Amino acid sequence: MLKRLLLKMRESIWFIPSVYTILASIFALATVLVDTKYNNDLKEYIPSYFRTTVDLAQTILGTLSGALLTMTTVTFSTIMVVLTMYSSQFSPRALQNFLNKSSTQRVLGIFMGGFVYTILSLLFMRKASINHEVISASVGVVLAVICLAFFAFFIHNVGTSIQVSRLIRELTDDVLKSLNSERNGMKRNRVVWSDEKPFFAQSFPFVTEVRGEKYGYIQYIEYEKLTKWAIDHQAIVDVVKPIGAFCGTHTSIATVYSQKELSTDNLSSHFVLGEERSILQDVEYGIEKIVEIALRALSPGINDPNTAVRCIHSIGEVLQRTTLLPGGIAVTYTEENKPCVVTVYPSSEDYFYAAFSQISYYGKEDASILNALLDALLYIARNSEDEKTKNLVLLMTNYAWNHFTHSVLEPLDSSRLQEKRQVIDELTK
Repeated sequence: MLKRLLLKMRESIWFIPSVYTILASIFALATVLVDTKYNNDLKEYIPSYFRTTVDLAQTILGTLSGALLTMTTVTFSTIMVVLTMYSSQFSPRALQNFLNKSSTQRVLGIFMGGFVYTILSLLFMRKASINHEVISASVGVVLAVICLAFFAFFIHNVGTSIQVSRLIRELTDDVLKSLNSERNGMKRNRVVWSDEKPFFAQSFPFVTEVRGEKYGYIQYIEYEKLTKWAIDHQAIVDVVKPIGAFCGTHTSIATVYSQKELSTDNLSSHFVLGEERSILQDVEYGIEKIVEIALRALSPGINDPNTAVRCIHSIGEVLQRTTLLPGGIAVTYTEENKPCVVTVYPSSEDYFYAAFSQISYYGKEDASILNALLDALLYIARNSEDEKTKNLVLLMTNYAWNHFTHSVLEPLDSSRLQEKRQVIDELTK
């Protein structure tokens, strides 16, 4: 439930600003209450320089409300400019990385909250009902100073966010975080890996298909709740669609095997579907986002191979970590050693192919791209003792090498690339 809520929050730019706006409204009403009802009781605790007349308070709050609304407009316009640049220079899929930043949402929320505070305070600031000094204006000035500090922070944040190296690092960290989460989840459960999916139809007389509540991409699967449901109903849940797959309204996303007829109406609620894929559990989607930045950098309109090289180096780190996950068919067992949930995970070969296929094709005439691909594969080979991984590194080395147009290489380029390939061949023997 917590991760489902987190996923909804990641997709909603309005959530944090709404919270800040509500808090500002409550704070404004509390300040007005102090000014109108409890002023005499708290007067001795409030310094005199912190209190103002009603006329001065109205002037200050009116000025601040206009200034904060202007700052909010400038912030929103800046966000739009950054989003346009993200979409054109990096990747349309990278927009969410900037929008979902808590810093971006907090700044927008602070400005909106400050504006709401000044407007509400100004609304209740009436000379007919208040004939003494008030603190609302001074509190508004403090909030304005805080907003100004956040505005300076926002400008700094925008300046760093538009740096492509920063974006690549953030995407890489997100993928590694997703990988670590998957590994930890498998360690908590009794998961056994298999190359082939077990056949349960002969052992269970009742087979029920589970379809999605709507169409879209599978963003998140609540594996622990699926496991609990399967144990409680003494059934086996076979998840036939992997995370990130697109499902229509008539697509089967899971199959339930049981000894008696079961109602599976609420089972589809454990599969979260949405318009876009999510990196929360979808490692392959994270890799694709980095690949898209590399492809955009290799396009003739941008022609920035150094950015593509940085992407490939980061992909190498991610792929090295994916080799620690077996991949294939994961069967979760109960404490009684009975299978309860069967899921499909991408294999290391799937991750490698997703990372290298498009880059190898679109960078087939750039020696620096092939050099970076060999560097990434060399890094993986040096940090792996697994025979399967070494064979995969050799396979992808040949794949990238054969894709390349070697006729464009100069002798110096060829000799350097040949040296790296020989090192890879020696490490993968």
